[in-house]
Amino acid sequence: MKTRSCLPALALALALLAAALPLAAQSFTAGNDSWTTPSGGQTQVNLNSFPGALRALGSPVNGSGIINLQGSPLNSTSIGKADTLMARGAISSGNGSLQIIALNLSGSSNVVLQDGRQYALQVCLSDTASTAGTISLTQNNGDGGTFSSSFTVLPKLVFTNVNPPYDKVRIDCAGGGCDPLTMSSSNSGWVQTGGPGNFSPSAKGIPPLPTGNVSVNNCDGSHTVNLTGHGSLYPGFSASTGFPVSPPGERHTDLSWHQPNPPQDCLQQQPLPQGGKRGVVTPAKAICLTTASASQ
Repeated sequence: MKTRSCLPALALALALLAAALPLAAQSFTAGNDSWTTPSGGQTQVNLNSFPGALRALGSPVNGSGIINLQGSPLNSTSIGKADTLMARGAISSGNGSLQIIALNLSGSSNVVLQDGRQYALQVCLSDTASTAGTISLTQNNGDGGTFSSSFTVLPKLVFTNVNPPYDKVRIDCAGGGCDPLTMSSSNSGWVQTGGPGNFSPSAKGIPPLPTGNVSVNNCDGSHTVNLTGHGSLYPGFSASTGFPVSPPGERHTDLSWHQPNPPQDCLQQQPLPQGGKRGVVTPAKAICLTTASASQ
């Protein structure tokens, strides 16, 4: 009597099942991510959330108090046009730490007070370091997968009178009067170098980061950050099953100097009010960073 073996069919079924399951995210060494923030209103600050600043300025702000922000280079010599730097701790089994270490934004227009005075606005990091948050990766294929992240931003605001410019008002949230901002992202894309899609940072217009201590601008001052380079992990890109790695649908296309443009890593304050939308700033929100930051 002839017997039929079920092993080939069983092996095929197991292979199909394995292909359908997400891969366990691998480990990555520590690294940095650099971002840029374009003008256009995707990033805003609501000055009504900083009553200490309004008291120090001595006059209410004309209009809604919402000021559009744009990036100012941290260090054009070694970092290019980046205005934001993140530090990723070593990632093991898909989990690691995430901390903002540099931020340098400026108002797209002056802050106009009701008494007629005008101030240029800068938004950067407090002189007290922001606490580290977390990042969690899921690997969907050999090129990458998705991640979720959450971290805090402890900001500082600097107002410089247009005339006279020596009249300055500084509000550092570490001193009280304003709370840290919680920024989060969920199901955003990431890719890695060395995968089957041969992701190439240089082909995407991503310049390398220096390593070691680098002086960066911080509003009207500066501070030093220690960089380890990008590493092999690149958040903000969607991993496809082949080459090229396709950009996520939320990417904008209005930054001619860099392709691809703003990534899927949407920095958004949580929680949103019921019925809230991205980019909408309410009085309870101090700074709204949405899809305005681009991986560099």
